[in-house]
Amino acid sequence: DSAIIAAANALPQDRRTLLGLAGFRGRGAGRYAEQWLGAIQTARQLPEHELAPVMLPSDGPPPPRAWADRDPVAAARLTKARAMLAELSENRSVPVENLLTPDTVRRVLWSPPPADRLDQELPEVLRAAGAREWQIDLVGPVLAEAITNPTPVEESGSAG
Repeated sequence: DSAIIAAANALPQDRRTLLGLAGFRGRGAGRYAEQWLGAIQTARQLPEHELAPVMLPSDGPPPPRAWADRDPVAAARLTKARAMLAELSENRSVPVENLLTPDTVRRVLWSPPPADRLDQELPEVLRAAGAREWQIDLVGPVLAEAITNPTPVEESGSAG
């Protein structure tokens, strides 16, 4: 990848320049130099609208550190769910990320199904995100609790 990025930035026009780039110096680099130069030339001739975008728009929630400012209730849901998932993880001796991917947890808690349809929609949302049935059965109630009652769980041993 770094060699391709170096070539894209340098846009070499000849074999000698290409083979002088980091990543194109090893054995076999010379064997494919003409193919690489051809690919670079083809890319240079593409109209702007056919090139890949430099950045793709995000389709996910903001970083968790921004939740408290952007949506305090969502931040409370996440805080509660994380505490409950950590406890579940410890009780089951399963890494927390194996219970459900952190990305799925964040997406569900940032934009949860409506409370009045939670029982029907939450399992479907989790399935659509790739969760297995055992994950839905185990983690679904935790997420439902965090969604319906986002007040964070008190840390054991902490003063109120």
